Amino acid sequence: MGRGWTVATAIVAVIAFAPWAVYVAGLGKLTQAIVDHKYSQAWKQTIIMLEWYTVSAQFLNLVLILIACIARKLSRTHSAFIMFLAVNTGLIILRATERIWQITAIHDGVIPAAALGVVVVGDPLTYLRAEAAGQVATATCNFILAILIGMAGTVQGDSYYRGQAAHVA
Repeated sequence: MGRGWTVATAIVAVIAFAPWAVYVAGLGKLTQAIVDHKYSQAWKQTIIMLEWYTVSAQFLNLVLILIACIARKLSRTHSAFIMFLAVNTGLIILRATERIWQITAIHDGVIPAAALGVVVVGDPLTYLRAEAAGQVATATCNFILAILIGMAGTVQGDSYYRGQAAHVA
């Protein structure tokens, strides 16, 4: 059964690239609308750096999880992956909450520049929606991945130790 959990984990990790792509696309367009190629605007929106960190960390997590699945090393790395996913998911949820609040404020008539706290080129609402949707979907995938990684890592470890015990006895 250990191999089945590992394959399921790898499949969900591959699928998790889809919401990550929505997240990175929305964040990229939002960054372009906020910064407009002016570094002074980028420094005013320092919180966007946290979002770029979570995007990068998510990509790295997914790649490393896939490598561990292929190498069948989840029994050794599952705890670290779950911790990395937990921290990144917490940050993603924090930022998604803020972005949803900003979307709501813009819908209620607040000027986008006031809602975001910086000068904005154009209407950032579609980018905010895409980013928030990507963040929520990414957090959901991370939740599922954490469960599957725990199952796959524990099952692999049990079968490994049972196999060792059989060779010793």
